[in-house]
Amino acid sequence: MPSRLKLLSKVGLACVLGVPAWLVSVDACDSRLRSRTAHAHPPPSAATPRAKPGPTAPLSAEEVARRAEIVASFEGGAITVGELEDAILSQNPFMQQRYLSTDAVRALLERSLRFALLAAEAERRGYGRAPAVVLAARQNAVQALIKQEFDDKISADAIPTADVKKYYTEHLDEFVRGEGRRVSVLLLAEAAAAERLLPQAQAADLRAFHELVRTHSVDETNKQRGGDLHFFNAQGRFLDEDTGSVDPALVRAAFALREVGDTSPVVQLADRYAIVRLTGVRAAYDESFEQADDRVRMRLWRERRQSAIDSFLDGLKKQLQVTSHPELVGAVKLEDGPPLPPADGLPSGFPHTSEPASQKASPSIVEPR
Repeated sequence: MPSRLKLLSKVGLACVLGVPAWLVSVDACDSRLRSRTAHAHPPPSAATPRAKPGPTAPLSAEEVARRAEIVASFEGGAITVGELEDAILSQNPFMQQRYLSTDAVRALLERSLRFALLAAEAERRGYGRAPAVVLAARQNAVQALIKQEFDDKISADAIPTADVKKYYTEHLDEFVRGEGRRVSVLLLAEAAAAERLLPQAQAADLRAFHELVRTHSVDETNKQRGGDLHFFNAQGRFLDEDTGSVDPALVRAAFALREVGDTSPVVQLADRYAIVRLTGVRAAYDESFEQADDRVRMRLWRERRQSAIDSFLDGLKKQLQVTSHPELVGAVKLEDGPPLPPADGLPSGFPHTSEPASQKASPSIVEPR
């Protein structure tokens, strides 16, 4: 069988059965499938996955011949007993039970044949060379590579507990955090000016308070932000920023306010005076190591997986002697022009290669994901 059609057959089974191999037989493999499923894999619950099979002994000549038996064929393609068995037995035990019935296997074979014939005809007519089809095949190949070389070898459960505890301890602020306060602050140079504006500030809603800041604040940054200070804790450290701190007097004033919307009296800072409006409260939380374990494992898994992929790519770049010229990307032009045919690269004469009326005046660019 031509290798291209053989690949199409395997893709067909993936679509029909949801597995990465092709299917086949009916009577020829049905009894053996029943036996292997019933004895080697006793019917478990759907929640009990079957372990991955280990190395198997070389097949006898008789077994090789049995598995090579063709149960369906067409010009350029065929479906064998062995392909069907492998496809079904690659499923979890719950899914395998669906194919203990000969009728179910026959129906599966019929669906697979339908798909194979359509796939072969699409290939004959040149659809397999369409840029979108080629791109999809390459994307699937990359996903298969990533899964086999990284996802199957690096798992969250395999992360040592010691590494998880180390991360938890070094990033304790992410898991144990006191109450946070958010405020808007009106900064003034003199106490008298602050006292004059205090009644107006206390009576203002939040929008009016921001306007007071933009009109009267003596600090330009404070004025542009409408006085807003992001969440900070009782020690004056910002909760969502790595740098900066809040004046201790302002912290004390913020944590003395009881309800969102309350306004402080005039507060003396190091070199200015302030009126503080409470705009938000973030509750404290304390996540234990046991509670954070799964989340930390997933984070470490993602980091290590990405690091492994990056190292793999670095090796490929050296092996394939990659050269790159990012300074030349300015030559890329994105000027408006006539839209590309929606099926650019496909054989002409098919209905969908004609540009839909709704797209005739709207150029589109499709980027690979």
